[in-house]
Amino acid sequence: MLTTKILPNLVSGVRIALMPGVLMSALAGSRPWFVALLGVSLATDALDGFLARRLNAYSDFGRKLDSAADYVTLLTGVAGIALLWPDIMRRELPWVLAGLSGFFAVLVFGFARFGRPLGYHTWATKILAVATAISLVPLLAEWSDGPFHCVVVLQIAASLEQVAIALILPKHRGEVPTLWHAWRMRGNEGVRE
Repeated sequence: MLTTKILPNLVSGVRIALMPGVLMSALAGSRPWFVALLGVSLATDALDGFLARRLNAYSDFGRKLDSAADYVTLLTGVAGIALLWPDIMRRELPWVLAGLSGFFAVLVFGFARFGRPLGYHTWATKILAVATAISLVPLLAEWSDGPFHCVVVLQIAASLEQVAIALILPKHRGEVPTLWHAWRMRGNEGVRE
C-alpha cells in the first residue's frame, strides 16, 4: 500500500521539521522545550529505520533523507546545547569537536570516494544514536561526563569502520551492517565478476 510505504520517510521528514522548534526553544532559553523537542527527534531516529524494515519500504531516497535528518539534528542539537549550557560546551569542546570531526569525516570521505554520502547505517551508528541521547542526560545534569566521553570514542571508532567499509567495497552500497558484512559482500562480488 502506497501510504504505508511513505511512513518511514514521513518520520524522517518530521525529524527535520522539528529542528526549527528545537532551535527556537534554545534561542528563547527554554531548556524544557529544547530537551522535549530534541528528545522526540532522537526517539524518532530509530523509528524510521524500524518502519522501513517492518514495511519493506527501503529506498535510496529514504536512506538519504534519514542521513539528512541525522546531520540537521546533530548540528541543531550541538548549537542548542552551546546556547543553553555554555559552561558545559566550553568544558567539553575538545570532545565535541572530536565527535563532530569523526561524524563529518565520514561524509567528506563518502563524497571523495563515491561522490555521495556513505549512509551505511551500520549497527554501530544505530547503537550510537541511542547511546548519544542517553549520555547527554548525565552530561547536561552535570552528574558525569564519562558516558559522553565514551560515546565520542565509540563515534570515532564507528566512523573509522565506515571509512574501512568504503575502502573494502569497490562501489557504493546502501545498507552495510558491519565491516565483517562488507568483507563478505566484497568476496561475493568478486565471485560474480
